[in-house]
Amino acid sequence: MYIRQGCVFSFEDALKIQPQSRLEKIINTLDYKPVLDKFNRPDGKSGPKPYPPYAMLNALIAMCLENMNSFSQLVERLKYDAYLRYGVNL
Repeated sequence: MYIRQGCVFSFEDALKIQPQSRLEKIINTLDYKPVLDKFNRPDGKSGPKPYPPYAMLNALIAMCLENMNSFSQLVERLKYDAYLRYGVNL
């Protein structure tokens, strides 16, 4: 018989304990307000609805920092790399 032990830390707690990555340092220093004001548009226009504009901007910054050459590479990394996915949604 196996007894499973619950997680001591959640993934979010584990990320808080770790030192900041280069991506987090860059994202935390940027002021998105002027850029995000340009994205304020009525609902129903273009763009993916479930993703907030700041997360999409963070994903583009991560794409540049991680030397990804295509959006398909970015999508694959965001699907399978939980650390990058949570870093983008800061």
